[in-house]
Amino acid sequence: MAGNFISFLIGVIVMVLVDGCTTVPEHPLTGRPGDVAKMKEIMARKDTLVHVSPETDSGKPVLILLHGATEDPTEMMDIVQEWQGRYDVYLFAYNFHHRLSTVAKDFVKEFRQLRNRPQHFETWNAELGMPVESKVEGVGGVAVTVVTFSYSSVVFREAVILADDRPLFAQTSLIQLVPLAGGSSYARSLRNPVTAWVVSRFSPQTQAVIPYGGFAERLWSGAGNRIFYESITPARMHSILVEGDPHSLAKMANAKVHADYLNGIGANVVVIPKCADICHDYFPTEPAALAYLQQCLGPPVDEGTKLLAAAGIKN
Repeated sequence: MAGNFISFLIGVIVMVLVDGCTTVPEHPLTGRPGDVAKMKEIMARKDTLVHVSPETDSGKPVLILLHGATEDPTEMMDIVQEWQGRYDVYLFAYNFHHRLSTVAKDFVKEFRQLRNRPQHFETWNAELGMPVESKVEGVGGVAVTVVTFSYSSVVFREAVILADDRPLFAQTSLIQLVPLAGGSSYARSLRNPVTAWVVSRFSPQTQAVIPYGGFAERLWSGAGNRIFYESITPARMHSILVEGDPHSLAKMANAKVHADYLNGIGANVVVIPKCADICHDYFPTEPAALAYLQQCLGPPVDEGTKLLAAAGIKN
């Protein structure tokens, strides 16, 4: 009984331990007209895609950001600032207190609506070599990249598995920043199914990162893993990890859990060494970490190009 009670207490605080960074960047947006309204929309966390780039960026490749389990979705704004000159950027501002399936279904709905917008189909279809007026429901093109951070890697995986239209995420590229692949190391003590069930009543996100049982099986193994990789092909998926990450299951001895972990990180993996002194919780705000992200996204548009673009001059 004492052991179960301790596991219960550990589980209750996992919701805090899997939280992402909660700091607010000094300049979360650029001061454009409408930025205040966008910030209010982001902070409302209504499980919606918030368009954080200028409306004039709608012809560029699309970048969708998913924040961690945090009360402050603006932890991703450094990435917005760096890459909005190259991409048309959206932030999925979700409430991590909601059940994983609820958040994932909302993301599927938002993603489907985004792909059905004519201005995006025009670009995506052109890149596929299709007539720009040829709107293919739920398919889109190659110019969509999703970047997840920490807990949101689980959100996105659930969304792909739950989507009833399998082609929806076809040709989507995925970059996972310190993903909770296979679950969280902090939840590894929750092997007792009764304890896990009780904890999940208090913390739905804890249930989502327990590395044992049916939930983990559905997300990281068998049919769920197959469905995920049918939509997100291994070549289009990259994971950026941190050596010695306390959230990670990389050192887990359990063979089944370790196999799920490997399924979760995929084949294209970069591990940032400890000497870089990059913290999991603050990853999206670490300049050294964003240098690794640049290897996947390409360099940001330089300041001179930004100024020329603002003046309506092509470089």
